[in-house]
Amino acid sequence: MTVKLNANWPDFVFAETYGLRSLSEVESYIKANAHLPEVPSAAQVGKDGINLGEMDATLLKKIEELTLYLIEQDKQLQELKKANEVLQKEVQVLKR
Repeated sequence: MTVKLNANWPDFVFAETYGLRSLSEVESYIKANAHLPEVPSAAQVGKDGINLGEMDATLLKKIEELTLYLIEQDKQLQELKKANEVLQKEVQVLKR
């Protein structure tokens, strides 16, 4: 089965100009609304159903956003590892 979609495919998430929300903003939204931003709530889906093409694009957008968050987390982790190595070497020098 092929679902044709008239909207933009969410690769725009990877554009330099895309405004990725901070994780704290996402957390606040979830606490206030009990679902992800731009994803319909269970009540909404129960009432109106879903458009498969639009929902597939929305889910892909969320996957792409998660990928960006993971890339950023990995960069921060690598920086922390480097800083930790430096500190460990300094500790070894001080112990001598």
